[in-house]
Amino acid sequence: MATPRRIFRIYDRLKADAPVIADFLTAKGDKLPGTVNLLLKGDAAKLLAKWAEEMEELCGVLDGSHDDPFTMESTQTFYWASLYSVTIGATWETIRFDEQRRTAATCGITTIPELRTAVGRLLAQGAPEAKAEKLFLLWCVAFHLYEAKTPVEDRFSLEQICEIDLQDMKKRPYLEPVLAAVPE
Repeated sequence: MATPRRIFRIYDRLKADAPVIADFLTAKGDKLPGTVNLLLKGDAAKLLAKWAEEMEELCGVLDGSHDDPFTMESTQTFYWASLYSVTIGATWETIRFDEQRRTAATCGITTIPELRTAVGRLLAQGAPEAKAEKLFLLWCVAFHLYEAKTPVEDRFSLEQICEIDLQDMKKRPYLEPVLAAVPE
């Protein structure tokens, strides 16, 4: 089963390898994947804005105003948080994901409107001032709210959500060497 740590480290490795992957794909005449382009451009403000958009959709899933599945929106939000983080130089250790996960239950954000307000405040800080660990804290708050409202028999675990993301990554040939370099 995949873990948040592995998913994050895949994006971190992809950031490091993006120039080589771009050169290889360009030499083959292949189009560059969007993620590689985003990492090469390093536009942290755009990545932060995309994270906030996806967090809004994730909040919409939680309050019933957005129809996509929780698994899709949560993996997309984790994706944008990861790209932002590696672009501003954050590491798995500096985001302290396990600490963010524990803090999510006690940080005082207990409703979707409060979560939306926190997302807006973080977005207003702009890049690179918005701390990467705060993006993951708010993602963990959303996950905590999901767990609280979803019956146990109907909910996905954190590891299942990461596994969904990993299986999607395995469909992208350009990621093969990155996935091999970041085993669990």
